[in-house]
Amino acid sequence: MFITDEVDVVAAEAELATAAAQRALDEADQAQDRALWAATTRDIAGQRHEQVLKQAEAAGQSHQLVQRAALDAYQRGQLSVDELNRVWRHAQVTAESTPSPGAVPLGWELRVRAARRSYEQAAADAARAEEEARRAAATATALANDARTAEALLSAARHSANVGLVGLLRAAWADPVAR
Repeated sequence: MFITDEVDVVAAEAELATAAAQRALDEADQAQDRALWAATTRDIAGQRHEQVLKQAEAAGQSHQLVQRAALDAYQRGQLSVDELNRVWRHAQVTAESTPSPGAVPLGWELRVRAARRSYEQAAADAARAEEEARRAAATATALANDARTAEALLSAARHSANVGLVGLLRAAWADPVAR
């Protein structure tokens, strides 16, 4: 009885290890799906940020063209200082400021910042999800190894029990007097 009880205990442990490994594998698959989703979200947010930035820069260039044309007209004496300042205010900068090439016009700053924040948040979420997926995969691998070890122990216990039972039965059959 002791041999079969030991095999039953080892079989129960192997079953538990296999179930834990399967759960860990399922969790790792789900974590990988979340990481892929987060990476896709990050990529989309990055594309949106780039698009808003390009639109803002294009708007800034058109504002700069208007400003340059107004300045040229002022230098030719076709505009007064007040008219020049009104044009520049309309272009969302004052006559005293000197816009740099590729500058984002004031009306676009909030959109660009919001798009950048969305991208940064999505990038942080993706990094977290990728790290969780790596940890879940490592856990699943470790538990799969534990399950294989438990299965090997079960196989060895069954083999040992079979050899032991056969040996006992052979001894009992071989020596009828010992009964």
